[in-house]
Amino acid sequence: MNASLPAAIRAERVEIRPITGALGAQIVGVDLSHPLTTEHADAVRRALDEHLVLFFRGQSLTPASLRAFVATFGPMFLHPTEKGPFADVPEVLQLRKEAGSKMLFGGAHWHSDVTWQNPVGYVSVLHGVEVPSVGNDTSFASLSVAFDALSEGMKSLLRGLRAVHTFHIMVPGEKVFRHAVHPVVRRHPVTGKEGFYLNRFFVDRFEGMTPEESRPILDFLFAHAVRHEFTCRFRWEKGSVAMWDNRFTLHLPINDASAERRVMIRATALEPPA
Repeated sequence: MNASLPAAIRAERVEIRPITGALGAQIVGVDLSHPLTTEHADAVRRALDEHLVLFFRGQSLTPASLRAFVATFGPMFLHPTEKGPFADVPEVLQLRKEAGSKMLFGGAHWHSDVTWQNPVGYVSVLHGVEVPSVGNDTSFASLSVAFDALSEGMKSLLRGLRAVHTFHIMVPGEKVFRHAVHPVVRRHPVTGKEGFYLNRFFVDRFEGMTPEESRPILDFLFAHAVRHEFTCRFRWEKGSVAMWDNRFTLHLPINDASAERRVMIRATALEPPA
C-alpha cells in the first residue's frame, strides 16, 4: 500500500505501484466500469499527475463505460476522420488489427494524441478487448523527465520557442487539415514540472522558422525524449487499461506481432479550461 496516500484513500484499498523511476504506475483496487467513489477518483487523478501514465488490470469496460470514465477528465474528443463502430458513443474508437495484418494503428512514430488543435488532447484511455498472447506492447516516454535532463542552455532556448502542430489527411471527397501553434515548453498545472511539447507525428517546424532550420533541434529532441531511462513499457493482457497524459508523454504501440488479432477501444478527453 502506498503510505503517502491519505488514510481515507488507503482505507478504500487503492494501491499504487510505480513501474519505473521515470513514469508509469499500476493501480490496484479500482473498478473503472462503474462511477468512481470520490476517494478513488481523487487517488487516480493524483497518481496521474505524479506518474503521467497509469495501468489497470482485469477491467471490463463497454464503450459507454469507457466514455463515461474519460468524460470525467474533460470535454470528449471526436476524431475528424476516424469513425468508431459505436453509434451511441461516437467518441470511442475501435482499434482493430486482424491476424496477419502488418499495420498497427499509431505504430509509425512516437507521438501524443490531438496536439494539432486547441484545446489539446489531455487524457487518453485505451482498453484491451482482445490482445495477442505476446507482443504489441505499448511504450511510453516522459517529456518532463526528458526536459529536466537537458542543459540549462537548451532549456532556455526551448522556453522561448513555439511549435507548429499540423494534421492533414485525405479522406473521400476532401482533405482534412488542422493546425495549431503551442509553446514548446509546458508547465504541469498541478506538479509544476516542465516538459517539452513536441512529437514527430505532428511537428516539423518552430514558429518563425522553416522545417530545414528547425530539423536539427527537433531531431535531437525526438531522439532524446525516448532514451531508455525516460520510458516504460506495458505488456497487454485481456482487460488491461492504460491511461496517459498527452501533454507530458509520448507513446508508441510496438508492431512486433501479427499472428493474432488485436482489438482495443480508445477515447480521449480534451484539456479543460484553466
